[in-house]
Amino acid sequence: MSKLWYRLTQTLKARFISSLIVFFKINEFAYRGLTQAEIEMARPVFGNLIDYSQVKIFNIPYLPWQPVNIFIAPNGNLFVHQQYYCPDYSICSIHLKAIFIHELAHILQHQQHTNVIFKGAILQLGYYLSFKKYNPYRYQFISGKAFNHYNIEQQGDIARDIFLKKIPNIILEK
Repeated sequence: MSKLWYRLTQTLKARFISSLIVFFKINEFAYRGLTQAEIEMARPVFGNLIDYSQVKIFNIPYLPWQPVNIFIAPNGNLFVHQQYYCPDYSICSIHLKAIFIHELAHILQHQQHTNVIFKGAILQLGYYLSFKKYNPYRYQFISGKAFNHYNIEQQGDIARDIFLKKIPNIILEK
C-alpha cells in the first residue's frame, strides 16, 4: 500500500506543479543581465555605486497583482510584465528609460542594505490610507539636502530627474 500511496502522491504533486507552471506561465519567463548600453546610460546618474553585474531583469511580475505598466525592483532585480520587457532599455522611449533609471535607484538601495520591500510597503500604505492625498513620490528639491535624506520613492524620482537633466546629480555628490 505504501508504494501505491507514494506513486499517487508523486503523481498529484507533479500535476499540481505543472498546473501552477501553466497558470502562472512560469515556463515562459526569461531573465537577463544589464546590457553594456544600459550600464553606460546609468553611470552618469549612479557612477559605480551599483554593482551592475549583479542585476537581473525578469519578464514576469514580482507580485500577482502587479499592474502591467508598473516595474518593480524590490530585491536587487527588476521585474517587468512581458508587455514592457525590452532586450535593451537604452534604445527605448525616454519615458521607459526614465522608469528604468527610477528602478535602478531601488536596486542601489537594496545593494546598500535598505529593506526596499518594507519601506516601499509602508509608503504605499500611507498613500492608500490617506485616500491618495499623500504621494510618496513627490519631493521638493532642496539644494544641499543629501540624497539619502529623501524617502526611497523620492530617491527613485530624483534619479529619474537627474537622468532627464532637470536637477543636478546629488547621488554622486560627496
